[in-house]
Amino acid sequence: MLAIKEKILEVDSKKWWGDDFDVRFLLITKLNKINNKIILDIGGGIGIISWNLNQNNFKINIDKSISDLKKCKKHYPEINNICASMTNLPIKENSIDVVIGGSILEYAKFDDLKNNSQIKKRTTTEYPSVEKILKDISLILKINGQFFMTTPNNKYYKSQKLDYFELKHCISNHFHNYQIFFFNTHKVISKKYSKLNLTNVIPKLKIKIYDRHKILNSLLKKDKGRNQHSVSFYFEGIKSDSS
Repeated sequence: MLAIKEKILEVDSKKWWGDDFDVRFLLITKLNKINNKIILDIGGGIGIISWNLNQNNFKINIDKSISDLKKCKKHYPEINNICASMTNLPIKENSIDVVIGGSILEYAKFDDLKNNSQIKKRTTTEYPSVEKILKDISLILKINGQFFMTTPNNKYYKSQKLDYFELKHCISNHFHNYQIFFFNTHKVISKKYSKLNLTNVIPKLKIKIYDRHKILNSLLKKDKGRNQHSVSFYFEGIKSDSS
């Protein structure tokens, strides 16, 4: 994990996630088990997640930032870069084995709120850009293809990110075989002094005893069907014949 942080700071310090126990570190550990696949990283930026994937995979990084893609190409020439929006993926249907979405859906929701394009329904609110991204991911995945995603939990941030019910609703519209996990469910004591919150304190105390991989996995909790407090969500989905 420290090597990943150092690489981010080396390539572009402004891209540092700001948290030594960010959910994307967990995402990378899950992806390290994948071999000989066509992998698409949506919103991959400077290529940090793709860089950590096994080299026997064919890796594609899509991002709308030309500057980030240039940095990715310079530091990781083995990654194939495409400049495109996450809401308009230039990828053929049924062509990708694995799709990665490392904290991207919250930006789609923000755009919909900014453009006042959200659709209020009886039990929830739908966000067209979020729906479009998930629909396109379902289309470009091969049958039995995998989708790995992280996104912040609005119950923790209390801003304009996705909450549990919004996330579950939009995912269930496009994937039938999936699991949502809560990441880092420790309590918040003070919003003003965030460094004193148990979400920060407990992982840093555990590092004195356990390795980072074990700590990251201990922060992952199964979905219990309610709007549980957590810092982030972690999601795994599989495209089935009925997706």
